[in-house]
Formats: sequence, structure tokens, C-alpha cells
Amino acid sequence: MNTTTVQKPQSDQDTINLFSLGVLVNLRIRQWSGRKMITRSDLLKVGYDPDKLPPDICNLGRKLLVGKSELQAFTQIEQRARKVLERWSVPFNVASAHFVPIKMLPTIEQQIVELKDEFFKRVDSFIARFSELVEKVKNDHPEFWDKCLNGLYPPNPKALRSKFRFDWYTFKIAGIDSIQEIESDIKTNDSIHSKINEEVGKFVEEYVEVMRTETVRFCELMTARISGQPYGNETDAKKLTPKSISCFRNYLDRFQNMNIFGDKEIETMLSDFRGTFLDSGVTTQDFESATVKNSITTALEAIRAKAAIEGENGSRFVGELKRRVVL
Repeated sequence: MNTTTVQKPQSDQDTINLFSLGVLVNLRIRQWSGRKMITRSDLLKVGYDPDKLPPDICNLGRKLLVGKSELQAFTQIEQRARKVLERWSVPFNVASAHFVPIKMLPTIEQQIVELKDEFFKRVDSFIARFSELVEKVKNDHPEFWDKCLNGLYPPNPKALRSKFRFDWYTFKIAGIDSIQEIESDIKTNDSIHSKINEEVGKFVEEYVEVMRTETVRFCELMTARISGQPYGNETDAKKLTPKSISCFRNYLDRFQNMNIFGDKEIETMLSDFRGTFLDSGVTTQDFESATVKNSITTALEAIRAKAAIEGENGSRFVGELKRRVVL
């Protein structure tokens, strides 16, 4: 992990330094593709005439040099790492990174480090077994291997290690110089300040919108599960399960940990809701009573209405944040 911080003069007392609340994170993962293009020559060698393929629905595509499951294993680890980051972050367009609240950074780092270790253990295993994997392809598909794959493999499997990458960066943007490094097309100080203000304002607005949109979805989804109604595009209603109750608690944890801009009214409503209806001891049977269902859906509708508000109060909250938050 590499960490970079650029110092800047302290802001006025009525402002909020964005990077006192969180950091930017870049996750860069790469793997050996294990693929080559299927050429016209390949098709001819196995008895297909490329000129007879309908061009509007066919292309030459690619061929795998090893079994698909071997390559998918790396992709699955990458997907798990990106889900860890996405769960506790919001995209930050200025630097093509994700903004992570500072208090969530240790949790994310621990999980990412574990996945990085798993990734490179898989790399080492892959390289150690590479000759066996090639031999399996050769034995399973001898004609295709001989005509279309033979000669495409690296002579030294150890050289493949450089094709795999799993890097984790945290950094902060502070001051004009660091913005110039990221936005090289900015030419003047005035345009730099304008760009900073514009992008920070957009980010603040998007961050609050993401949090409130997730709250609306939480309320609507839980209402559907409690009421026995389909949600969204579902054709059939899904039952409330222990797993869904756990997911609802996880969402409430996420809101509390991600609420860096102090959307206190919604946070208080969600906290009260958890204390009343979703404490650690509840089971699905506790939600079967018509009285309980009515109380829950009434509370959820109040939260949903508050999170969905787009009138004067919501605009004032976001507008005040956009004026106060700076880099």
C-alpha cells in the first residue's frame, strides 16, 4: 500500500476539509489473460471456411490457452476485492478513485490484504502447475492444440508472474499542485479553483444522493419482505429470512459508518428503527403479527419519505454542505 499526502493551508473555521473525513483509494488488479485471437488460419486448419461465416453475427473471437476455471479463479478474487471497496466507498471522479471514510479504512485494508495474499498464493500455484495445465489441454484437445495452440505458450512459466498485479493505494488531494498532477489539462489557477469547487460540489451532492437513495431502497425492500409483496421487477414475493434480516442490519451499519456529512435526522430515524425492530435477538417469527407489520411499515414509510425529500429542506442541507466542504 502506498500513501501520499500533500499539505495545504488550514481552511476557515466554517469549512470542512474533505480529507479530514476520508481518503481516496485506487485498487489496481491485473492478471494474465491466457487468451489469443482465433485467426482465419486457425479456422482453416480445423476445417472451417472463414468466408462462409455470416459476418453480421460472427467474429473470430478468442481461444484459451489453459482451462477456463483457472482464469476465473483470479477474476473471482478480484471481484471480491472490488466488492469490499464498493461496500464502504463512493466513487470520486476527480481522481478516478473511491472515497473511503477514515474510520472504515482499517476494516477495508485488512480484508484487501487478505485477498491480496490469496491472489498471489493462487498465482504461485498456477505457475507451479502450469506445465500440467498445458499438458491437460494437449491431452483433452490434441488436434486443436497441435494446429492452433502449440507454440503460443511462454517458454518459462515463471515469467508469467509479472503479468499479475494487485496494488492498493490510498492518497489525499490537497492544494493546487496535486490537482494539476491529476488534471493535466488545467492551465490557470482560476480554472484550477473552478474545477476544484465544481468537482467537490458534485461529489458532495452525489455522496448524499447515494446515501439517501440506498435508504429509500432499504425501506422499500424491507416493506416488501414484511408485507409479502414482490419488490421491483420481481414476479413473486420473497419471504423474510434470517439472511435478509442480517442484510438489513448490515445496511444500517453501512449508513452509520458512511454518514460523514452528518445527515443526522435520517441516521437517528434508522438508529431508532434498529433499536425497536432489528435488535440482535429478533427472528422471522417476530414479524408475523399484523400489529408489528403495521408498526414496521409505518416507520419505514416515514424514513423513506424523509430520505426521498427533494424540497426546500433537502436542497438547503446539500447547498450548505457544498459551501462548506473544501479540499
